[in-house]
Amino acid sequence: MQVAVPAIGVDASVTRLGLNPDKSLEVPSTAQDTGWWSGGSVPGTPGPAVIAGHVNLAGETGVFASLDRLGPGDEVTVRLDAGQEVTYRVDRVERHAKDAFPTNDVYGATEGSELRLITCGGAFDPDTGHYFDNVVAFASLVS
Repeated sequence: MQVAVPAIGVDASVTRLGLNPDKSLEVPSTAQDTGWWSGGSVPGTPGPAVIAGHVNLAGETGVFASLDRLGPGDEVTVRLDAGQEVTYRVDRVERHAKDAFPTNDVYGATEGSELRLITCGGAFDPDTGHYFDNVVAFASLVS
């Protein structure tokens, strides 16, 4: 699987992600890969497909470093393993504190095929090595 987000220069591989023991989403192992939450919807099918990527990792700029620059109307294309392409249009981009993450809005059931792109954002806490926020782009199926 591949994901392309031309507005921010992304054309990246998509790996499979599961959940960590604490039920949080696993993250991609490299700064330049993205990961699809395999417990959710497949892109192009009803429900929200979730793809995560790093803003940075170990000092390397991450694939979703510019995710917060997306705006309504920007397109995202997911190329599935079988060669089919699914195109989404960004509806909105939000930033939320990790302790106020909109779990239902991101992972909850939807009638149509939708896409969520997720990365970290906001201020970085050097003591924990984590960001305080998450950036989420919400997109709806075009074709």
